[in-house]
Amino acid sequence: MDINLQQAFDLFIFDRETYCNAKTVKNYKNTLSYFFDYMKETYHCEICDIKLSDVTLMDLKGYVIMLRKRDKLSSHPYKPTEHKPITNTSIRTYSIDLRTFFNFLYDNDYMENNLMKKFKLIKRETKLVLPLFADEVKEIDTLFNLKTCTGLRNYCMVHLMLDEGLRSGDVCNLRVHNINFQQNHILIFDGKGNKDRIVPLATGLKKHLHQYATIYRPYTDHDYMFCSVDGAHVPVTENTIKCLFARIRKKTEITRLKPHLLRHTFATSFILGGGDLESLRIYLGHTSYDTTQNYLHLANTYNRMGSDVYRLDKIFFKTYYSVS
Repeated sequence: MDINLQQAFDLFIFDRETYCNAKTVKNYKNTLSYFFDYMKETYHCEICDIKLSDVTLMDLKGYVIMLRKRDKLSSHPYKPTEHKPITNTSIRTYSIDLRTFFNFLYDNDYMENNLMKKFKLIKRETKLVLPLFADEVKEIDTLFNLKTCTGLRNYCMVHLMLDEGLRSGDVCNLRVHNINFQQNHILIFDGKGNKDRIVPLATGLKKHLHQYATIYRPYTDHDYMFCSVDGAHVPVTENTIKCLFARIRKKTEITRLKPHLLRHTFATSFILGGGDLESLRIYLGHTSYDTTQNYLHLANTYNRMGSDVYRLDKIFFKTYYSVS
């Protein structure tokens, strides 16, 4: 049976929905849509009119070439004029999802030929990502008025990423009952990997989190830790955090500042403070050492340079050793 690309996509998504989380499925839909747009433009028809058997290795290679020439923000609603090419890392991610898609079709006998056998992935970029330095964190902290609900909330969200290594999604999904102020730890449900992990609660952050939870957090019918401040008191979203970081970037002019940079800074600081890779892997929620190992090299580089990278509170490590 020769199915078309639309049917192939529907079969693939149905399969992924049986065991992948919603965010992963959404990512597959987004990244594969780029390939389908390319195919529609190339074949001058909808993907429901393109037979799976008509897709060739040259189509896949042509798609990668198109990505390398495409502006990163070409589909942005405000049509920016600045030329920013898509990074090799992003192209590699799109290609990996494409490989997963076609491997699924081949493994389940929807295709006779394995197109991925001769499809080479572009090499990822090895850019050096600078962590936040101590003076930069001080500058960021001056923006938060800790005597207001919004200021204290924003400070806590930022430092959960900076001092605990949480992802922005972890911050949004954090529940009040997951913070154990007596035992000094936080239970994180990792939506990315559907697994729980425990991280030590930094002493300085503990005071501010407790203050927000007991004094400033509005009364709600839900248990999410952080709420909007518009009167609706709904849980904050990742878009809330993106907007917060956009304002911080504008006021501090730290252009490289993004939520993930804080997690990157935490990992580097953890190694610089004497933490071990296995504990770091667990705290970050990594399934393998591949990503975690990179921080050891970075920490050693900054240590030799004598760079004033933001350091975790020494008391954090006392808590860390008691939790380990």
